[in-house]
Amino acid sequence: MKRLTLFIVAVSTLSLVSCGPAKPLTPEEQAVLDSKIKLYTEIFEQKSFVLEANTVYSKKGRSFQMNSSINFVKLDEGVGVVQLAFDQLVGWNGVGGITLDGKVRNYKINKGDGSKMPSVQFDMNGTLGWATVRINVNSSGMARADVDAGMSGDRVSFSGPLKPLKESSVYQGTTRF
Repeated sequence: MKRLTLFIVAVSTLSLVSCGPAKPLTPEEQAVLDSKIKLYTEIFEQKSFVLEANTVYSKKGRSFQMNSSINFVKLDEGVGVVQLAFDQLVGWNGVGGITLDGKVRNYKINKGDGSKMPSVQFDMNGTLGWATVRINVNSSGMARADVDAGMSGDRVSFSGPLKPLKESSVYQGTTRF
């Protein structure tokens, strides 16, 4: 019993020490973080970017490694595109999946400040219905987009690097509807 109590006390102490307050950033680290916050805020403000998804998550959290050239979330000139495709399958879009596109509305940027990176949220309204897209980016440039598909309650999440549209090499399939 003494050993168990001693073990519990040791684990509790270690967890408190490891979860202590974060150390403040050095001026150099803060300058680097500020430049990344500015970069991704500008990318969101230009409304011309692509999240090239190398991982896709189901609404239950199951992850799938994907081909980032055909799985993406894109925004360009007021038109949003969400494409989900699987290698070696034939799908509605000609590249093994489905492509949803539509006009973007309710575009909101949550600008980062200090230690918080920017994020964006918008609605897409297209021929297949509407979807809400929320994109969060971290300081390494990796982003996660949560796509809620309208009234069906379905959700899919895309994870991968966020890039300006001109630096992207995605292949967009056709929209059949």
